[in-house]
Amino acid sequence: MDAAAGIVEAIGRARKEGQCLRVRGHSTKSAWLSPSDAIGLETSAHSGIVTYDPTELVVTVRAGTRLQDLVEELAQAGQVLAFDPPQFGSGGTVGGMVSAGFSGPTRPWNGSMRDALLGVNMVNGLGETLNFGGQVMKNVAGYDVSRLMAGACGALGVILQASIRVQPKPEVECTLCFELTAAESLEYCRSLARQYLPLAGSWWVEGQLFLRLQGSAAGVSAAQRQLGGAQMDGASLWAAVRDHRAPFFQATSHRGRTPHQADLWRLVVPPGVPLMQVPDAQVAIEWGGGQRWLWHDDADVVRAYAASHKGWAWALGQALELEPNQRRYMTQIKQAFDPHGLFDSPLGLATHAH
Repeated sequence: MDAAAGIVEAIGRARKEGQCLRVRGHSTKSAWLSPSDAIGLETSAHSGIVTYDPTELVVTVRAGTRLQDLVEELAQAGQVLAFDPPQFGSGGTVGGMVSAGFSGPTRPWNGSMRDALLGVNMVNGLGETLNFGGQVMKNVAGYDVSRLMAGACGALGVILQASIRVQPKPEVECTLCFELTAAESLEYCRSLARQYLPLAGSWWVEGQLFLRLQGSAAGVSAAQRQLGGAQMDGASLWAAVRDHRAPFFQATSHRGRTPHQADLWRLVVPPGVPLMQVPDAQVAIEWGGGQRWLWHDDADVVRAYAASHKGWAWALGQALELEPNQRRYMTQIKQAFDPHGLFDSPLGLATHAH
């Protein structure tokens, strides 16, 4: 029995026995999910690249494939995943990448993980194997259902394989550093957004703004001269930011705080909105101001801030809070894909099979 057939069989068995499943590859993103007593459904054995023709700029890959292996394969052809997904070490899988829907520092300029997802092959809560989307970019009538899988955290079913758009690797890259306060950084990034520049990352922390430039040698060189700042080798910096290994993400670097004393929050808000009134040491800013990381111990305050600016907030290891309308729509989608609540949901849409 191949790995895909084994997954389908495990789903059928769980449905008969009234079990609840949590889909996982190597559990590299488990810290982001709320605790659960659901039975783990492993997908890591279902691995390998199915099709890849560099001239088509599309790769189709099985969900259990290590993301690091895919990135290395693309690099041999001079190509990359434009959204620069977090790898979280060597164990992260393509299925986990799609399921989490996380995008890296390039997200505002190169698009999101969801934007690059062209199609999926998946198994729903009834044990049915379904295909959505395809392997080419094209106009479609209605919503591309495959993109519902991006960020669903396994709540809708098991991804077996995904087709993803890739792009050529940038010719050159450089990183610039500026001494700015958090507020000054936000204003500066807003001014840059109104210009045509080869930006591919921004990261503000502890009084320093780092900007990454990527593109042609001529374009990057011209941007360097225009922007100024101190040039530095930023390869390790951007990898650490992408994979949440930068010092800011380590609780011990925040005056001895631990996760039990303050939660790490991910805030996504319009880039120009004011900062929360907290000490600078508790904040880091990405995506030109659109993504903000925050250490805070009052969930009500953080969620109220996000809601007041039409954004959202997610705390590490906690269920994502949804607005009533969002919850209603998501519950309906969950019901369509998984009517018996077989798959555990970090969104709190279903808890136990029945």
